[in-house]
Amino acid sequence: MEEGKENTNPQGKTPSNSQVENTYDLDLGLKISTSEDLLEATLIVKPSWLVGKNITMSEISMTLERYSLSEERVDFSGMEKIMNEINARLNSKKGLGEELVFTIATGIPPKEGLHGWVKYEYPKATRVVIKEDGSADFRNIDRFIHVKTDYKLASLFEGLPGKSGIDVFGKPVPPKPIRKVQIKIGNNIREDVEKNPENPLTNIKVYYATCNGVIYTTDNSITVSPELNIESDVGLETGNINYEGTVKVQGNIIEGSQVVCKGSLSVGGNVETMNVMVEENLEVKGGIKGKDKMKGMIRVIGDLHAKFIENANLEVEGDIVVENNILNSKIQCLGSIFLSADNSSIVASDVVSFRGLSVSNLGSNAELDTKIEVGFHYKNNRLYQEGKTKLHNYEEESKGLEPKILKIKDIVTRSRGKLDEEKKLEFKAIFEDYSKRKKVIELFHQKLELLKNSRFNTDNVKVVIRNQAFPGSFIRYRKQIEKITTLQSSFMLNFFPNQEKAVPMAWKKDKN
Repeated sequence: MEEGKENTNPQGKTPSNSQVENTYDLDLGLKISTSEDLLEATLIVKPSWLVGKNITMSEISMTLERYSLSEERVDFSGMEKIMNEINARLNSKKGLGEELVFTIATGIPPKEGLHGWVKYEYPKATRVVIKEDGSADFRNIDRFIHVKTDYKLASLFEGLPGKSGIDVFGKPVPPKPIRKVQIKIGNNIREDVEKNPENPLTNIKVYYATCNGVIYTTDNSITVSPELNIESDVGLETGNINYEGTVKVQGNIIEGSQVVCKGSLSVGGNVETMNVMVEENLEVKGGIKGKDKMKGMIRVIGDLHAKFIENANLEVEGDIVVENNILNSKIQCLGSIFLSADNSSIVASDVVSFRGLSVSNLGSNAELDTKIEVGFHYKNNRLYQEGKTKLHNYEEESKGLEPKILKIKDIVTRSRGKLDEEKKLEFKAIFEDYSKRKKVIELFHQKLELLKNSRFNTDNVKVVIRNQAFPGSFIRYRKQIEKITTLQSSFMLNFFPNQEKAVPMAWKKDKN
């Protein structure tokens, strides 16, 4: 090849920036260049420095030794071929001014590691969305995320470190550092080890909830609490609460808020809203203080404890214990109602108690209407009334079928058994439907009769007035009505199902 023309040597390469000596040995005309990452070494030959002689293997070996290349990384098997190619160029005397470049050693690149990652499986808390009209609903948002037992919370791949390589000098080449990820696991969470779906050759840690609860998280921690603890009021800041476990509120439940709790609810302050549903017990350190007993309702499946109740509408299936007063409220209770303070009162209220009631004062000097009914099961009565309506509608539907049944019977009689199969099947289906309806109506009547009788307590029911009962108050048990027309002091009424009238008895405080 003519000097100054392109090198057509198939192994020829353009050398990269050398990190070793960059001048030719005047005697040998050979040098070694390495790549920037030290994973490749090339032999650079300029034939013009070697005119008049041939290269030997010993000269190439001396060059390798001078540059301290690792023998394990040098490709000695190709040296003879390189030597022959250099000598062929020298002998042809063509292209003597061009550099010849040969790869003579290769390193082992490092095996890069895998970055760690964490994936949270639970939904994020809902944020407030501004509507097109510019308004925003700050209450109906889910700030607290509830999960059930065995719910998958998070997957964690901590990261896989890489492996060092070896450069052409036999020195280690470290891999790039990986991003390791850790999360702090709190209570009520179990850890499993599973195959990594993104890389089956590696494992990941998977975390599951061990109980029903609410998730509490920070940037690098997660825990599940069977209780939802709210260290403030329930209001615009928290949004409405809908939780499947126990809820503890340190502050108040502000008017307009909604709370649905499938466990127990404990409130450190007052309950000011009439939109509360509790499937276990409700304990209020303060009181229940509404604004309008005709709007909304508080429903409690378990017991209710409160300091006072004002302007409220309540349905409680357990017992009600109030320290002070029940004022201007509507209360229906399937347990007993007990007002504990010596000066406790029920005033201007409509109160129903299935098992009985005890209060210090009934009514007030203002002689406001105060109604007490005992021994009455409001829930069974509601089912009874609803059942009567459904039964009436069902009976009316069945009566509507009777003309059709009579007509079919007439057709069957006149046909003398000569109906075609299609008609037989049609008439059979109508008769079977009518027969089923009759059976359903019969069962419905039986169930309604049971509900009718279960609307009233069959046990002895007591009403205790520990101090005074004021005019304007009355006490009802079934068809018995005891109107208070004059001030009465410390008495007890014992009601029995079969008696015509309860006889008031003097009540004396138990000294024990």
